[in-house]
Amino acid sequence: MDNEVDIFAPVTDLGKRDALECWRWLVGKQASMCLLTSMGDLFFKRKEGLLNKERVYFLDTGTGEMELAAKSWIVFREMMAAMKDIPGHWFKYRLLLELVEQPLTQGCCYSPIQPPIMGGEYITENYQSISWEVHLDLLGQIHEQLSGLPPGTPIASISLKIEED
Repeated sequence: MDNEVDIFAPVTDLGKRDALECWRWLVGKQASMCLLTSMGDLFFKRKEGLLNKERVYFLDTGTGEMELAAKSWIVFREMMAAMKDIPGHWFKYRLLLELVEQPLTQGCCYSPIQPPIMGGEYITENYQSISWEVHLDLLGQIHEQLSGLPPGTPIASISLKIEED
């Protein structure tokens, strides 16, 4: 197995529409998408505070959790260039190495068949390559509907809206 794998999804059209539309409830109106990982997680920028400083955040689309990645875009780029102080969960590298047998095509990322928030596991059998837009839309809708529920709450149903171009 070739251990060379791209940690970022082969996506060139992140700016063609509001990529964060289904995540606005969590990331806010001021967020703008920067990068999408091959595992379908994303980095976004958001201005905040009295000085309107731009921060970089990581959003794990499987768990619906976000965290501060860097205090500025410059600091983030320096971290990435040096590959220093990068948390392991950002790229799910071990799983990504196992998925290399299913190469991503242009405009796709790996997406869980059963999201981790609904009991899905981080194993190769639970991931497939799908359109990055579908991935972000579906998981954003799922997380919004489940937000605020205590862990372990039985889920009777989820309603998903799929818009066609």
